[in-house]
Amino acid sequence: MLLNVPPLNREHPNFPLSFKTLGNLIEAVGTPDFVPRLTLLVNEVVPVNVVHIERSRVDSTMPTGFRCEWIGSGGVGMDNGEISDVMTLYYDRFYESDPLFAGIRGKIGTMLVVRDIGAMPPNEFRQRLFDEARIAHECVLARGTRHAQDSIALERGLREPAFSLAEMNRFRGISEFLFPLLELHASTSAARRIAHAAPFMHPLAQFDARIATDNVRLSRREYELCTHLISGKTIPETAQILDVRLGTAESYVKRAFAKLGVRTKRELIAWGTAAR
Repeated sequence: MLLNVPPLNREHPNFPLSFKTLGNLIEAVGTPDFVPRLTLLVNEVVPVNVVHIERSRVDSTMPTGFRCEWIGSGGVGMDNGEISDVMTLYYDRFYESDPLFAGIRGKIGTMLVVRDIGAMPPNEFRQRLFDEARIAHECVLARGTRHAQDSIALERGLREPAFSLAEMNRFRGISEFLFPLLELHASTSAARRIAHAAPFMHPLAQFDARIATDNVRLSRREYELCTHLISGKTIPETAQILDVRLGTAESYVKRAFAKLGVRTKRELIAWGTAAR
């Protein structure tokens, strides 16, 4: 949902931003500290759990017409390793088909978009990136020119409230100095992480590639059990997530393991990551 939020009135006396935090962010431009400090600054203005930063540039050689660069992600009260895993999976498998960004990439100007996660179909995209990551609310602020678009996505967890109009107004207001800093930071080659050329491939993407290469036929439930195990879940945890009985989940695992020729969770992970 695209929102038309008016610019922030910076004369408001309760604007919650410290100059020290802003100074720390400016000092970190071009360094690995930029994204964590930007996350802290945004959290002073709009309480968040996760911040994602991306830049996309026009590139006719890419399937989507754009080359996407994941600048980085930061967390407040959430594990940064888990956030990084989710984003690696996103760029390995989902970024080209993300309906929110498909609708705004290439557009010129400043746009504030809210993703209605509750209305999304219960598919793998929602399950992997939002349900399992315990994310319930997301809003994205993007600014585009003829050549590039920068975006800052804010996310909140399951127990947090949705973003209010007042919060999104404050978020849009601080973008007037956040985007120039982001553009400067992204222009440094050391800050870029090219999504389509990342040397690391997420284990789930490797598992999918191995299944396709070996032409293994798993049922939907067998596949879901395997991917949850690869992601670090136990069989009881997966049974609860999929809302099936433990004995049923164990049966799916046994059938899947027999098809793959593995006996343990460790062998499953090794099978998925083995080159063919």
